Amino acid sequence: MFLGSIIIRGGWPSPKCPSDLEGVGRTSPSSSPTTLRRVGRTSLSASPPDLGGVGEATWRPTTLWIWAALAVLLAVPSLASAATPLSFENEFVRVVVNPGPKEAGRFSISTTGGDPSRPESARKPLIFGGTTPWTSYTTLTIDGTSYVFGGPTSRRAGKAARYGDLIGTPQVTSTSITHTGRLGDVEVVQELALVRGPSTRMLDTVRITYRLKNVGTTTRRVGLRVMLDTMLGSNDGAPVRAGTEAITAACALTGKAVPDYWQAFDSVANPTVISQGSLRGEGLTPPDKLLFADWGSFADEPWEPTLAPGQGFIRKGETDPDTATALLWNPEPLAPGATRVLSTAYGIGGVTLRPGQLALGLTAPAEAQFLHERTQPFTVAGYLENAGGFDARDVTLTLTVPEGLELIAGQPELHFAALPKGQTVQGSWTLRPNGAASGTLPLVLAGRSANVEANQITREIQVDVPSPRLKTLPERRQVPSETNGLPTVVLAPVVLAPATGFAAARLELTYDPAVIRAFDVSRGRAFVEKNVLLPGWQFDLSQPGRVVITATRGEAAPLTQAEVNLAIIQFRAVAPGTSTLRLTEAVLTNGRGERIPVETTETSITVLH
Repeated sequence: MFLGSIIIRGGWPSPKCPSDLEGVGRTSPSSSPTTLRRVGRTSLSASPPDLGGVGEATWRPTTLWIWAALAVLLAVPSLASAATPLSFENEFVRVVVNPGPKEAGRFSISTTGGDPSRPESARKPLIFGGTTPWTSYTTLTIDGTSYVFGGPTSRRAGKAARYGDLIGTPQVTSTSITHTGRLGDVEVVQELALVRGPSTRMLDTVRITYRLKNVGTTTRRVGLRVMLDTMLGSNDGAPVRAGTEAITAACALTGKAVPDYWQAFDSVANPTVISQGSLRGEGLTPPDKLLFADWGSFADEPWEPTLAPGQGFIRKGETDPDTATALLWNPEPLAPGATRVLSTAYGIGGVTLRPGQLALGLTAPAEAQFLHERTQPFTVAGYLENAGGFDARDVTLTLTVPEGLELIAGQPELHFAALPKGQTVQGSWTLRPNGAASGTLPLVLAGRSANVEANQITREIQVDVPSPRLKTLPERRQVPSETNGLPTVVLAPVVLAPATGFAAARLELTYDPAVIRAFDVSRGRAFVEKNVLLPGWQFDLSQPGRVVITATRGEAAPLTQAEVNLAIIQFRAVAPGTSTLRLTEAVLTNGRGERIPVETTETSITVLH
């Protein structure tokens, strides 16, 4: 006889409520060792009782009789998962995926070592579920019908939805787990993989990716919802913070209101663990809608629940908050054979903290890059908590921006007439690198009050201003000796990236004339202004194996761009072999006639037999 275990988060179900052994709710940790409170959510496990599979259980004498009774109930094999959970982990986080067959593909995330600067963040849940996750699930809407990804369930989360089939075998590596499913004509690949957190630059974040492919013969309208049953340590209702607001009630953010990221933590002065959901950034796809609500609303409605004005985070008939988050990507046409890739990320949040009577927290990306007109702005969030024993008056929160960054949205100083004790306010600012400085730049956040001791915190951000690089494209290209009966022509653009105050150039490029031969050079966009060719352009091909280009922008203003084409050299294939293209001289000057330091790279063209 197999004896399993049941994890009771907060107490035994009330006799007036349907049994959670039938999968209609879940429970959370109780704040009282002697009071058994119905808070509606349970989880089955094949291991001793724990707090989500990532912490140590607290045994209570008053509940020992429960475990004795459960030994009989859990003798039923269908209530215990015999399959080994799929998982991967590192020194920061652990990901567990339910192997199924029921709830197959559903996942949980927890910390292992957590944030190295906060030892108390170790072994804490970030997404509810432990070793048998089931409360978070992913939904596709296909032509208006909702399907849940993965194995079906008899429990509350997605119980009434339709399901497809998982196909193939899950692919598990040391840093990722991949499942493939089929929902009608749509093939879905779910990949969970470790990536570096944008605010920490450590491998403490999980990228959650879905690849949706139409394998049918008819265009389908396909949308995606990813619901995360967030939980921070023992706190199932930790405050959520996005932009300038603390999310204290159910809400939906759409369009431009969707922030770059959102964070959850219980206290600025003394947080246990801080999580961050990243919505924008490299490889991420911002959702069309970001919803926050109680878990029950998402559990019962597989697509978009109706959120009433002022609706809180407490499920109907219960007493404790239970927050969850859903990301929605609107349905869009997906043609036969087409693929849509949607990604988000969730993990440990990097917030620099400084305790005090006015406790401060400051978060920003760990690094940013100046790319001229392609430079991406980023969001900085600052938090101030009144940790003193009395209300604060005339409170200001001030962000000081260093040279090398510029403020493009938000007021540098925020004022609050009063801040009650224990309350938190926050600010949000949008910054962008301006190229004036690079390296490690300090952001300074200061909190002041008329009657509470001031406080100040500094967070460093690494700003990269790439040095100019001159390269010839294509890189290491192979071409046939003839095309349509004639010698093959190869175009080799000479590209400068980035161009900072660029005004003139003298270039010398060498090659092997026995393999290829230059026969013409076209001017690049660097020497065209408003569709007018600028004077001062010339080139010399008189010596085989050598191209010399001299050009100036003349009276036109110097260029400052992320990338600019200086010239296009046209080669004709001569004989089989490989020719290296090398910039043996590259003299670039700015509008003041000063030389611009530049790196050069070489390439090659191979002519095949």
